[in-house]
Amino acid sequence: MHSNVSRAVRALRLRASLRQTDLAAKARVSRQAISRLERGQFLGQSVQIIERIVTALDGSLSVDVRWHGEQLDRLIDSVHASVQAAVAAMLSDRGWVVRVEVSFNRYGERGRCDILAIHVRSGALVVVEVKSRLGDLQETLGRLDTKARLGAHIARELGWSTPAFVVPALVIAEGRSARRIVATHEALFRTFDVRGRAALAYLRRPTTGAGGLLWFQPASPNSRAMSALRLSCPARTSNGRMA
Repeated sequence: MHSNVSRAVRALRLRASLRQTDLAAKARVSRQAISRLERGQFLGQSVQIIERIVTALDGSLSVDVRWHGEQLDRLIDSVHASVQAAVAAMLSDRGWVVRVEVSFNRYGERGRCDILAIHVRSGALVVVEVKSRLGDLQETLGRLDTKARLGAHIARELGWSTPAFVVPALVIAEGRSARRIVATHEALFRTFDVRGRAALAYLRRPTTGAGGLLWFQPASPNSRAMSALRLSCPARTSNGRMA
């Protein structure tokens, strides 16, 4: 990231016909900070200062984490898969009919549900969004809201009966950082009024009145959970529809 940021800052500064002193004043940092950044000297430079400099140039800063090349993506995916498998197995144990990775396309609104499950006895449909890490919270919650709104239609596309009610559920991989993010942005999560153990208890006897479920799920893959995940993946026909 270092060399890319250095070259980008210098290129944008020159494009804007700004001297280092001009940019420093605009970003409210020292000229030395600009000089060090353009020379690739990041030691002692906070992310906040770098972001202020980039923002002053009408740019945006994106921080990426790398770990042994592509293996980081595989690690993140494995966490998502293990949480998804554990939730699918848990729902099956509680008598829900479960499908995972359910695609939908309704009047241009398209996407994929991590888990869709129906409780035949109560008629409840739960739409589960699994997050191995929390990024753009508003985007995540907006997508889940769309999936819950279209839940009845998606269920009928699967050949299920029209659900009596639909409940969105957000399942987050256990971790201190994730818990801190949720606590910090509590206002965004206020509609998820059934949480933790209460959410898991709710899934045994679902009733109307729940605005949303939220709980933190440990990522601990096991053969039983992964088997449940594979079995709940519906086959697709040649035209892409669920078999």
